[in-house]
Amino acid sequence: MDSLRKKRYAPGSAWRQNLSRFWSGAIYWDVDMAEYCTFKVGGKAEALVVATGRTELESLMHWLRENGVSWQVIGRGSNILVQSAGFNGVIIILGGRFGAIDPVDDPGTEGQEVKVRVGAGCSVAHLVGWCARRHLRGIEFLVGIPGSIGGVVCMNAGAWGSEIGERVVTVTCIGQEGVTRTLAREQLDFSYRRLQLNKGSLADSIIVEVVLRLHPGTGEEIRAQCREYMNRRRAKQPMGAASAGSFFKNPSGDSAGRLIDAAGLKGLRRGDAMVSSRHANFIVNTGQATADDIVALMKEVQQKVYLHSGVMLEPEVHLL
Repeated sequence: MDSLRKKRYAPGSAWRQNLSRFWSGAIYWDVDMAEYCTFKVGGKAEALVVATGRTELESLMHWLRENGVSWQVIGRGSNILVQSAGFNGVIIILGGRFGAIDPVDDPGTEGQEVKVRVGAGCSVAHLVGWCARRHLRGIEFLVGIPGSIGGVVCMNAGAWGSEIGERVVTVTCIGQEGVTRTLAREQLDFSYRRLQLNKGSLADSIIVEVVLRLHPGTGEEIRAQCREYMNRRRAKQPMGAASAGSFFKNPSGDSAGRLIDAAGLKGLRRGDAMVSSRHANFIVNTGQATADDIVALMKEVQQKVYLHSGVMLEPEVHLL
């Protein structure tokens, strides 16, 4: 955030003027979203704000709805791409207390359940490390996944046969009307790379906190499991490359990477955007790719895989 400079609102833009009067914190205007996306590319967002507490976020959500302003919450930018045309509205980042971790229960003994309350803005890496230091097991499979807890819960992120939804006890969210509600596990429907309510949708809500169910373990056991998963990632994935992780969802009963590889698309390029030669379900920015390059490559991969196998791949990355 230190690299940003607060800019004056554009003359004649009523909602920008009104937001300046309403929001007591800093507002960053016309923000280059490449700084907030693991692809290291992206168009500009009209405004970016950092919410640090529930009360101010509730007020902001209500204001955005009343003024008809589009919004999008982002975590660590690991599963998004702001297209070259930019985002017309407000990007929200969760800071402050939204990054906190608090035990709900006292540490138990082997086999007993331990609940942990995690703010949605907390990074996955921080939570995995926090749990390992306290000998709490259950989320080792998340090691190496970039992003925030809110994002991985919203996407029901998973790896190595496990998904975060298996660990969720409750989800607390703020709706577009500015009202906070806490939902129990039985009210939630976790499916492949998706979280919904059993009745309704979370599309117009922001996840602000989750309670996870973990179990006591030994420090060495947890560290060994994390090392194993991390080594598997390094062996298969283009570590260090600017990417959004797995770009396409796996179709039922198959692998997006296998389908892309079978269509002979490894190494396919559009500008500096390339289908990784190491893992076909990764699109990487090899230098100076633009958002347009990535979108064009995505569409070409979809078309060629469809012609080869009859499967239309669905992006896992959110295009804003």
